[in-house]
Amino acid sequence: MTRTGALVVLASAVLMLGCDRPAQHDEPIRAPGKPSNELSSSELLPIALPDVSVMAGPVQEQLGAQYDRLSRARNDTATSKTDLAAAYGALGNLLLAAEAYAEAEPCYRNAHTLAPDDFRWSYYLAHAYRLQGELGKATLSFARALELRPDDVAALVWLGDLYLDQGRPDEAGPLFSKAAAIQPDAAAAEFGLGRIALDNHDYGGAIQHLERALEIDRRASVVRYPLAMAYRATGKIDQAEAHLRQRGDAEIGPPDPLMQEIAGLLRSSIVFASRGDRAIASSDFAAAVAHYRRALDLAPESVPLRQKLATALSLTGDVPGTLRELQEVLRRSPDFGPAHYSLGVLLLGDGQLDHAIDQFSAAVRSDPTYLQARLQLANSLRRRQRLDAAAREYRNIIKIDPRLGEAWFGQAVALAGLKRYREARDQLLDATRLFPDRLEFSGALARLYATAPAAEVRNGGRARTLAEELVGRRRNADAQETMAMALAEVGEFDAAVRWQRDAIAVVEAARQHDLAVRMLDNLRLYERRLPCRTAWRDDPTWDPS
Repeated sequence: MTRTGALVVLASAVLMLGCDRPAQHDEPIRAPGKPSNELSSSELLPIALPDVSVMAGPVQEQLGAQYDRLSRARNDTATSKTDLAAAYGALGNLLLAAEAYAEAEPCYRNAHTLAPDDFRWSYYLAHAYRLQGELGKATLSFARALELRPDDVAALVWLGDLYLDQGRPDEAGPLFSKAAAIQPDAAAAEFGLGRIALDNHDYGGAIQHLERALEIDRRASVVRYPLAMAYRATGKIDQAEAHLRQRGDAEIGPPDPLMQEIAGLLRSSIVFASRGDRAIASSDFAAAVAHYRRALDLAPESVPLRQKLATALSLTGDVPGTLRELQEVLRRSPDFGPAHYSLGVLLLGDGQLDHAIDQFSAAVRSDPTYLQARLQLANSLRRRQRLDAAAREYRNIIKIDPRLGEAWFGQAVALAGLKRYREARDQLLDATRLFPDRLEFSGALARLYATAPAAEVRNGGRARTLAEELVGRRRNADAQETMAMALAEVGEFDAAVRWQRDAIAVVEAARQHDLAVRMLDNLRLYERRLPCRTAWRDDPTWDPS
């Protein structure tokens, strides 16, 4: 039997070092037949491994090898207490890396019992408790670790976070301040101080600390929500809304060398892939590439992993690398939809619209429910003026998932392009009821009411009402031009001229000179006291935010 096979068998039952009964993690057990290196008062906990059969082969091998080392150290009377502590701790580290937190805990408790002055074992034990949600025990362990190493920045910040989670800001504040003084680029310490200031209604202080945290780490999107609240409390609504639009879940942790060591322990493609996923979520695309490459080294035949690597490469701007990986994916698996989709996006960005349509079509053939691919296919068909096909794709998307507002918008635009104005109007009316917060629908409906060549669809008064609401909520060039269209339809041409000139000035200020020149066509119409009969000069776009 191989070591891996033996370990699978062993893991089916509770494994105990130094005792013969099931593990009770809260009850220290005196080990029978103590080796001579143990003091008579020493009590060690039994060790239980998780079900390793669900783990990757290399991880099983690592756990098996470390378990063997611990067994030999435990049975060798010449092993010092420090070395035995290190053996327990090493197994705990592997279990912590494998996210087997409950099983790691007794390893660390034994290591701490054997070497109570070693900072690592209190520190790692605190994390094992924290990750199990045992905040009280984690707090005590971090406090014990700080007694051994009072200036450890990571321990200071983690303990401060725990105090905040337990509603103890007065105890958290000095820890964050000390961490920031020791390491001025510790964004997590500034984040903690900012949250405390916000809770104390010190909005100026909160802004100062939270902006400093973002300055240190721009990827920490979790900072943006409390920062938005601080700006809103000071009346700075524009800044508040800007941060709200960018809020996210990318966490901000302290510089933590010990936990970084844990992160690099396991030789598993799944582990590295998970790290790559987390790096993508926090916008650290270069790190994601590195993690996915390491995952592929361990699982070179994995098509989904290679697809993830291609995605990460594209986010770093490495187009040749992305193309190379996608081609390799499709060589290995010609029907792999996500690779066709990603290749389509690349081709679309390169202006190769017809080739992009081919790739999106292949992705949809591989999986008809692949809505992202269907949406890109429909949008690309619309841009190519293949409006009947685009409208069919949008209709299929809405049938599968009516919550996708972009499909409703695209279908309405396609119907208007097909001169099916009544259907386009009805589509937009339904969409404004379903998505009341999406201004694209009310803006498109205002333009259709103002410009539709079909007299039975035009409604100048309704167009003006919608346009007034639009410019009241979003005074940009698009809204201003919509207002000009509505005013021209109700015969207020002088006002339409002013609004169109204002819209042109906005795009000129943005250095969009070609667009400004094209917008002169509508201005000339209004100066000649003629309404506009074209809702969109260019293919309208959907704001994905």
